[in-house]
Amino acid sequence: MQKESLIIMLRTTFTTTLKSRCLHTRAIAVVPSAALTTAPLRLYARQSSSIIKPCQRSFSSFSALHSQFRQADQTHGLLLSDRAVKQLQFMNKRDNDPDQMLRILVDSGGCHGYQNKLDLTSKVEEEDIVFERDGARVVIDNVSLQFLKGSTVDFVEELIGSTFQVVANPNAKHTCGCNISYDIDLDMITQN
Repeated sequence: MQKESLIIMLRTTFTTTLKSRCLHTRAIAVVPSAALTTAPLRLYARQSSSIIKPCQRSFSSFSALHSQFRQADQTHGLLLSDRAVKQLQFMNKRDNDPDQMLRILVDSGGCHGYQNKLDLTSKVEEEDIVFERDGARVVIDNVSLQFLKGSTVDFVEELIGSTFQVVANPNAKHTCGCNISYDIDLDMITQN
């Protein structure tokens, strides 16, 4: 009975969050399974209508005292690689901003359904969780964390450029060739 309640709660949270997230050029139509079973929700992308306008998500300022701070490791959700820690420390020192953090947001998009939006911020919202390792901090909202739990945040240097990336996501069923877009195993998320 508890597992069914958890699944219903997760479905409601994902449905509400996906509807409220900025979808730029597409809208999401959520079609629940025939009955409330352990089967995942089916999501269908459709063209934007005049009812759903493109939006821009912004992060309002909120006291960090109301947010959760956790040590960065896989048991709590995210692991920060040595390269990611060094790069965040370097950027904070270069920009003379010790409060600067890497924000990760899971958003719909890409060829497999989901992609990560990464940005630098100094603001923390009430629903955010901050992971810290050696002064380097990553902030993520609770819903995005459910999609990325157990992943590693890395700083990857390639010939075409250097970027922060979320790698080794145990919740991803498939990823695209360029490793930007992925689809999620919703059964795996509801089991955790």
